[in-house]
Amino acid sequence: MRIRGYRMISLDHLDLESLWIFGATAAVLWSVMAAGLAQAGRFWPLEVLLATMLAGLGAWGFSRWERRSVSPSGGWNTREAWRLGLLGLAGLLLFSWPAEHFPLLGDSAIYPNTAAALIRTGGLSYHYVPLDGLTREQKELFYIPSERQVPGVPIRSYRGLLYGAYYVMDPDRNQILSSRQPVPIVWMGGAGMLAGPLGMLYVTPLFGVAGLVAIYFLGRQIFNRRTAALAALWLLLSFPQLHFSRAPYAEAVGQFFVLVGLYGLIRALQTGWIGYSALGMMAWAVAFAARIEVLLAIPALGLFLAFMAFRHGLSVALRDSLLLIPSVGFAIGTLNGPYAGATAELMLAYQARFLRRLDGWRLAGGVVAGLLLIGVVWMAMRRWERIARGFQYSFAVLLLLAMGYALFLRSWVERRSPEGFHAELMPMAALYLSPLLFGLAGLGAVQVALQRPLHLERWWLLLFGLSFGMILFWKYTTARVYPVALRRLMPEVLPTLVLLAAWGLRWMEAKVGWRRLSRGLGYLVCLWLAGISGLYWMEQEGRGTWDFIQRLERQIPVDAVVLFEPLQGDAVVGWFAAPLWSFGGRDALLLNQKIDRRLLEEALGRWRGQGRPIYVLAQHDPEAWWPGPFPGHPVGELRWRSSLIGQSLRFPSVIWRFDFRFKIYRID
Repeated sequence: MRIRGYRMISLDHLDLESLWIFGATAAVLWSVMAAGLAQAGRFWPLEVLLATMLAGLGAWGFSRWERRSVSPSGGWNTREAWRLGLLGLAGLLLFSWPAEHFPLLGDSAIYPNTAAALIRTGGLSYHYVPLDGLTREQKELFYIPSERQVPGVPIRSYRGLLYGAYYVMDPDRNQILSSRQPVPIVWMGGAGMLAGPLGMLYVTPLFGVAGLVAIYFLGRQIFNRRTAALAALWLLLSFPQLHFSRAPYAEAVGQFFVLVGLYGLIRALQTGWIGYSALGMMAWAVAFAARIEVLLAIPALGLFLAFMAFRHGLSVALRDSLLLIPSVGFAIGTLNGPYAGATAELMLAYQARFLRRLDGWRLAGGVVAGLLLIGVVWMAMRRWERIARGFQYSFAVLLLLAMGYALFLRSWVERRSPEGFHAELMPMAALYLSPLLFGLAGLGAVQVALQRPLHLERWWLLLFGLSFGMILFWKYTTARVYPVALRRLMPEVLPTLVLLAAWGLRWMEAKVGWRRLSRGLGYLVCLWLAGISGLYWMEQEGRGTWDFIQRLERQIPVDAVVLFEPLQGDAVVGWFAAPLWSFGGRDALLLNQKIDRRLLEEALGRWRGQGRPIYVLAQHDPEAWWPGPFPGHPVGELRWRSSLIGQSLRFPSVIWRFDFRFKIYRID
């Protein structure tokens, strides 16, 4: 058909899922190359452009390989296109109010600050010029030595913590290092190259939307279109998805690559094609390079290989196991060693201290015994139907009992324990996500467990979610404040919950006489989720903060040394020391709480001898915290008026509105 000499474009040959796979593959390949460039100190515009082109070519080649190897899943589906279009549009409208977390108010601000330093220097390791010329004792006025960072836990993986954002690796040579995994940082760095500091904040909203699309295609493969659409809707409306898609944490980035990995490995289980296995394993390696918590997926990866051997043969499983070599190689090559080491030290000191009592041989023996037990149970289930049904029913009952205990009884049972506060983890999550959602997820999990014949893909999803949920609902792995305590649940647990809950609701809907009840429950879950997240739909955290930073830079000479009041009491002006150095390269120094007068006067004398102007930014009168008489005089004042979502145990999370005034002093 032609119109004015042009042929009408046919959509029949297009496949939405293939388009999504192309985009996901390109994102995985770009992450691999960009993280490699950052590690090598070559993250410059020309190299990043070349990596982008190669990622696109690689994704195109993968798509052609897929079409030749696997039957396409179908042509253009207009209804599905509308569904995904509305889902993506709603996600963009809700998530595209990014939080301006530039000041170092928490972990979220580490990523844009490090991305800014990456753009300036091309790497993740830096020479910290502001400390040049100072003695070792003088330098310790401006960073926290690692042995004093956590009382009772001398950290040995690095030498000190600067601004709360960078690791001091060599105090003598003033070498500092990024304190987080590289993948979120390189994505923000790439966005910052294109659209400036505010542009890098849109990385997490875009990944949050991409996560909605990813869970739809994952759910469609494991369950069906209606279940996938409902799960994506609940994920869209949930408060954790909203909050962590706006704030520049690593969770939204990690969630996307975790879901891409799940999709690839599920498709490999279905088809046996090596390309899907490669995509899934490399996506999980990229997810690990975003969040080291992905390490908890190792048991699920082992089960994947076992299921591949059961369904497609031992040779296929051995073939796919070889794909672990490049995936593990990338994960190790991009691992932030000091960050991983410090995390392990803190975990062994607190949450996982019981592991210190286990020697390596006992631990290895336990793992081998567990694997042998799984193998024996699996063989018995294959041979004897009655044993298989008994195992399924036992597993389903234990699952429901465990969930009921964690939701309703654990807090009461452990109320007298010194660590009884950990029991609130699942009940608090249920407040934000709805107890109905947890109940429906339990129902969906039971349906998966009892289904005959066994549906390997659904079983694997269930066991994947359990491998994370059992750990993350056991003890706090973050500060005991909300909403930040929900961040660990967002990438793996939350998608598993909504998928299983949607499946449980669809099962109810299929039962005669239960349709109205199931629809009512579905609406109630939507209302609960929207009722919590809706409180924050129109709230943008930190609005105007970047303008404040620019005003601050204009009031201070470029060659000045800038000292910030210590972070103590309600003083927050020190949050701005990090962005002043990260984005502008200024000599911004955050004073520690304990200030040695002699050492500070010696440092001031050195800077005066160099003819450098010295400024102090303070929230309170310097006479109250400066050691000895304060030698400066006021030369200006700045006002930071904005809002943040407060971190506390209050439910729902409070919105903290503030109006701070900071004074600028000059020391002559």
